[in-house]
Amino acid sequence: MRAKIDLDLNDVALLVRVVQRRSFSAAARERGVPVSTVSRRIARLESALGLRLLERTTRTLRLTDAGRKYFDHAERAMDDLAQGTGRVRELQDEPRGRVRIAAPTAFGAAVANVVYLYLAKHPGVSIDLEIDGRRPDPDSGFDIAIMTEKLNDTDDFVAREVRPMTRKLLFASPHYLKEHGMPRGVEELAVHDCIATRATDGHATWTLAQGRTKRRFTFAPRLYVSEFSAAYRAVLAGVGIAMLPESLCAQDVNKRHMARVLEGWEGEAAGVYLLYRAHRSLTAAVRTCIDHLLAELPATQLVRSARET
Repeated sequence: MRAKIDLDLNDVALLVRVVQRRSFSAAARERGVPVSTVSRRIARLESALGLRLLERTTRTLRLTDAGRKYFDHAERAMDDLAQGTGRVRELQDEPRGRVRIAAPTAFGAAVANVVYLYLAKHPGVSIDLEIDGRRPDPDSGFDIAIMTEKLNDTDDFVAREVRPMTRKLLFASPHYLKEHGMPRGVEELAVHDCIATRATDGHATWTLAQGRTKRRFTFAPRLYVSEFSAAYRAVLAGVGIAMLPESLCAQDVNKRHMARVLEGWEGEAAGVYLLYRAHRSLTAAVRTCIDHLLAELPATQLVRSARET
């Protein structure tokens, strides 16, 4: 196994400039350092490699055989590094590259329409739009996520509000209530078919509040779905009772396609949030996409999109 060689890339870059300029003095002037500093750093590089790279007289400067082979590799490496640095800087200035966005199924169509507008403005950007009923995993590698639950800001992520909080209430269809009756208290939910959007080991919990009074209702759901648009459709189909955003169901209540269950009791409020990584080194593509989503999504009919999904 070869011993690890500890190199300073600044010394390698300096060797490349000395050879390219064919002069220690010229390289020293370019870097704004004394000639003695250039000589010392080249000597340090030779010592680290265990090879003599340059032969220098009062009038000439030439590479040794080993130095010529090393210089050829070093020059290509420095050129590749310079090109890579330039491309990274372009990413910071001009929107280019790929952006990965995660969105819930309920908002998929609405988010997609907003993404189409962004792509038309930025031809250098490609987008992976992942529409899924599951809650996005912060460790899954997305750049931006649309969520219906706010995560507290951390050193790694920032959550921005897209839509303000709305109440979650219990709803059922008139057909279901005609067949099973209207529950008169939280305890009567136990004899009803309930639909959950979050469950662990076959059980779900709703936290309900009436003023300052709070009740926790734990149940085995008749139907579990991972996304609330599916729960919404299940309620309309008469499957059972579900806790849904008030804004999503208001139109159906007015048309008597749904009815509120347990008047006076309400669940925890929910909004729509945009989550992204809290790094100053965000590429221009990610930064501009965040700005675009924050500007366009608030005016988008997210609720209608959920209803039509």
